Amino acid sequence: MPKIEVSREDLFRMAGMDDPGDDELAAMLSLVKGEVDSSGGDRLKLELNDTNRPDLWCVEGVARALRCYSSGPEEHLARLPQPAAEMIVDGALEQVRPFVAAFTACGWAPDRSGLEALIDVQEKLAASFGRNRTTAGAGFYRLDEIEFPVRYRAAEPDVSFVPLGEDKEMTLSEILGETETGRTYAHILEGAEYYPVLQDARGAVLSFPPILNSQTTGRVRPGDSRLFCEVTGTDWETVQLTATILACNLEDRGSSIAPLRVVYPDGHSGETGGCPVIFADSMETTLGRIRSVLGTDLSASRVVEALRAMDYASVRVEGTTVLGVLPPYRRDGIHQVDMIEDIAISLGLGSFQPLLPESFTRGRSAPVEELADSVRLLMVGAGFEEVLRPVLTSMEKVLDMTGTPEPPVAISNPMTREYGVVRNSLLPGLLEVESASAHASYPHRTFESGEVLTAAGDGSCATEVMIACLVCGNDADFGDVHSVLGHLCRSRDIELSLTPVEDPRFVPGRAAAVMLDGCVSGTVGEVHPAVLEAWGIARPASAFELRLDCLKG
Repeated sequence: MPKIEVSREDLFRMAGMDDPGDDELAAMLSLVKGEVDSSGGDRLKLELNDTNRPDLWCVEGVARALRCYSSGPEEHLARLPQPAAEMIVDGALEQVRPFVAAFTACGWAPDRSGLEALIDVQEKLAASFGRNRTTAGAGFYRLDEIEFPVRYRAAEPDVSFVPLGEDKEMTLSEILGETETGRTYAHILEGAEYYPVLQDARGAVLSFPPILNSQTTGRVRPGDSRLFCEVTGTDWETVQLTATILACNLEDRGSSIAPLRVVYPDGHSGETGGCPVIFADSMETTLGRIRSVLGTDLSASRVVEALRAMDYASVRVEGTTVLGVLPPYRRDGIHQVDMIEDIAISLGLGSFQPLLPESFTRGRSAPVEELADSVRLLMVGAGFEEVLRPVLTSMEKVLDMTGTPEPPVAISNPMTREYGVVRNSLLPGLLEVESASAHASYPHRTFESGEVLTAAGDGSCATEVMIACLVCGNDADFGDVHSVLGHLCRSRDIELSLTPVEDPRFVPGRAAAVMLDGCVSGTVGEVHPAVLEAWGIARPASAFELRLDCLKG
């Protein structure tokens, strides 16, 4: 869950209220699904439990929610002037980092604390909402040193400028390889023939997005009251919403927002137009549905009052239909229940009369969990240590390093490559644990029981519970894991037989399909030297993996 650290003074000044103390603040934070994580002096750490509201991951967002709840909805980015300046996009960036949004903000002169808050929200949005700057990353610049139009263009790797924090010119390639920030985010541009660069009409480099700003225009100082903001990325909606949130934050601080016109070339997937975009997502439900979900008889006026306290841009009731428009910084309204949840939050969850369950049932473990517990006891009794690994892993670990025969199910929008697929085998996790265990005395005997996701031929997926074990040591061979299989089967009164099989994870001729009561249930063998080398394991190893439900007996 997102965590932010804010200044108490800044938070309550922006919220337009006196500091109520931690106890009362904790109750008020239910508005943003938040809680006080820790408090000391002027610093306040908040944990926010809503991952669909990036507008709340900053002091401005939390203060806005508190302010609107007590004072009513506000206008955001209303009556903006027509764009007076342009940003021109190079079509060569279409396959690299195609989208950009930009605006100017004038009038608010941040002190050091305000500037830190601005940088904090910039980094939080880029790290979490922007997936570590991949789908979106933002930058701020001193407006008076920029001549328009600004060009977002594709540059050769040998283009140079003085990056932020350095005292000499560096090429784009040098920035990626020699600066700490460059090395951290170099993977975003891996394999790109050209790199994105922002330049003004005079040719001055503003930044190398999303890596580093320039040391000149890209270094904002306390007191700079005229700012230029840009957001670049690979996802149009994420880029635009990030820019809109930043614009609303700066407007709340006292800045006047002026849009820019972003011009894309013909054939580009981006749409030429003004930024920031004023989103106005509409929501619809009925009074009957609200009463059914919340279990209370609310009047139409009470529903309107509750939604207005949540800063809805507009709310009206037509007959029994409730129509609402979200403020421009929100795009989390997917279903009518999202609107009803806002009503519940606004009314306060403590305002609802609790009801005791009408029926009583006894809970118990699922049969597969009871089976897993029995098998775990057998494995521990055989001298094995249990490990628990995440169900998300990387394609590289499953396919390239372990050689798993079938590819895993990929996640369409992963946060990182490290967790880009759902595991379809437990063996990569055991090998990863073993690769970090060379310091411990041998032999190593580990096992795991857990869920994997397998893909069917018709495009569907199925969850299975598996058990796998790994033996590693100077003398680890086929017999070590075969004996463990025999121990499990005898204990569960199951007939065990083996059939030779070819599996790239295991040594040819030293692998077999596991047959339990005549059915193929898994694989056992000596781990292939190439797999051990890929994981950096210096001792021989043997392993088995099979479906847990085949051990029912």
